[in-house]
Amino acid sequence: FCGFIRNLTKEKAAQAEIIAKQNLTSKIIDASFDALFVINEHGIIQMVNDQSSKALGWTQEELIGQNISMIMPEDHAAKHDGYLARYLKTGIKNMMGTEREVEARRKDGSKFPCILGLAEVDDNGRGDTLFCGFIRSLAREKALERRVSDEEERNLKNAKEILEQRSTILGILDASFHALFVITEEERIIQMVNQKSCDVFGWTKEEFIGQNISMIMTDDVAAHHDQYVDNYLATGIKKMIGKQREVIAKRKDGSTFPAALGLAEPQAAGLICGFIRDLTQEKAAQEVIIREQLLTSNIIDASFDALFVIDHRGVIQRVNKASCHVFGWSREEFIGKNINIIMPIGHAENHDSYLSRYLRSGFKKMIGKEREVEARRKDGSLFPCILGLSEVVTNGTTQFVGFVRDVTMQKSLLLAEAEREASDSLLFNILPENIAYRLKADPSHIADHYDNTTILFADIVGFTDRTSKMSPHDVVSMLNDIFSRFDHLCDVYELNKVKTIGDCYMITSIPSNSLEHDGCARVCRFALDMLSAVRDFNNTCPQHGPIDFRVGISTGSVVAGVVGIKRFLFDMWGDAVNVAARMEQSGLAGQIQVTRSVVENAGSDFSFELRGTLSIKGKGPMDVYMLKSVKPSEKWRYSLKWSRGSRPQGTLRSNSMFI
Repeated sequence: FCGFIRNLTKEKAAQAEIIAKQNLTSKIIDASFDALFVINEHGIIQMVNDQSSKALGWTQEELIGQNISMIMPEDHAAKHDGYLARYLKTGIKNMMGTEREVEARRKDGSKFPCILGLAEVDDNGRGDTLFCGFIRSLAREKALERRVSDEEERNLKNAKEILEQRSTILGILDASFHALFVITEEERIIQMVNQKSCDVFGWTKEEFIGQNISMIMTDDVAAHHDQYVDNYLATGIKKMIGKQREVIAKRKDGSTFPAALGLAEPQAAGLICGFIRDLTQEKAAQEVIIREQLLTSNIIDASFDALFVIDHRGVIQRVNKASCHVFGWSREEFIGKNINIIMPIGHAENHDSYLSRYLRSGFKKMIGKEREVEARRKDGSLFPCILGLSEVVTNGTTQFVGFVRDVTMQKSLLLAEAEREASDSLLFNILPENIAYRLKADPSHIADHYDNTTILFADIVGFTDRTSKMSPHDVVSMLNDIFSRFDHLCDVYELNKVKTIGDCYMITSIPSNSLEHDGCARVCRFALDMLSAVRDFNNTCPQHGPIDFRVGISTGSVVAGVVGIKRFLFDMWGDAVNVAARMEQSGLAGQIQVTRSVVENAGSDFSFELRGTLSIKGKGPMDVYMLKSVKPSEKWRYSLKWSRGSRPQGTLRSNSMFI
């Protein structure tokens, strides 16, 4: 038996390096913040990452091989294949290379908003058109664990096993696997071949024996082959003997193929033994690995977020396009530099110690987590970002993968939203809610006519004499306490506080979200509770002395609108307003004086008493009434809890609209 042994150390090392790089790149993809899909030109899913399963609920086995429309709402899913076919036909990039907000569908049928980014990925000559999509959920912002998907692990494992098997088979110098030729040194005539030589080259053993070995060489090499052998025989310099090199071999049908040629000189003088290994499949496998690696690199470069891979010393090993775009350095400027170049000066000085302390202790403060930090660009400017870190171990080598997401725009939007909400809150506090919305939509002017409006005026009796003996602080404190109670009642009865002028308090039934026909009844109930609130104030704040209010109410048509461009006021004018003021001015302390129109509009729940006929300025003689009480009714039940120094807490209950 004849055995041949060839050292495969370098070949194994090269293959291991290729696989290690592929493993590292795959782990980097699975460390991404975002869900990732790679589909072909038919919309069939070719690759997903672990985040896709987390975000959508399907397993990778359920996603691979399915149409991408499975993650879309029904209306878009039905049209997706048409969109894809139209792009492939026209080349018009409506979505390619851009981002937009869409709705995606999970396995359980629920939908969620997300940002979709699409890119057409260079397949490096493989012939297929591939598209890479990144999906970023807008509903959740949290740390994502990165792990290699089961499907991709199996694929990588299968590929590794195939390569190892092929390398093992191709590495064994056995006549049953590799073509073997034995030729004479002088004549270069083939003396012996094995069956594998016949299988590889297509000639029979009988056709081989006795022929010059140049028959298996391409024409350019065959023309000089005899000269190569003559030089060796004349000088004894072994340029090829005992070595291996890659050559192009020729079959009987004239086709060529890449091969590994190894030559040895047996102890038997005058013979040269050659082993030829067909490299066609190995080359194809290497091309597949290289294309896959390039495809993965293109996918990483299509990421929204900046990516950094550093070693245990903090030295940058890899970056993507987003890193260069966000920070301003080129790839060449990044590679080999310490990662602290992107950090503010205070953190940069301490980063190496953070890293070394983690490697010593193994305590993960940041690894596998996400937090907001400040980053530094090439021009020295700082910006807020979200930083996520993962530890990746490949072939015993520890590296760290960091994703950096610029959140400058999100911060600006949040600040703008907070300012808008503060502005809206102030506007809604100044104006009735529906008027505020109208003013925001059309700030030019607001002017309305209301046919049936109830107006109330209330004034403190003897206010000027009383306050002349009080300090300014006590005056303001007293008015604030009383008017705060009135304000609470306005909210309870859904009335509109128009304004306060000194000690005068004015409310109306419009504008209101309630039905307009019960506005008069709500104002009357407010007036009665107002006097109750004054009595409670007198009991809880005796230091101010007893206080009485005159209250006047009238019902009629008014014109209302917003006046001025500063300190907006929703005011109203009309005869009913003037009459309500006259009712208050001519009223009695601690009582509610109303017009006949109020009696007619208030309904049957109230008790009124005719005071008589008064001469009202601008109107002449008028019958006026005193509102005395409200009749007991289950429709209206209101309880108030008053506490000194705080706003009243109340509950309004109704069997109809105030429930």
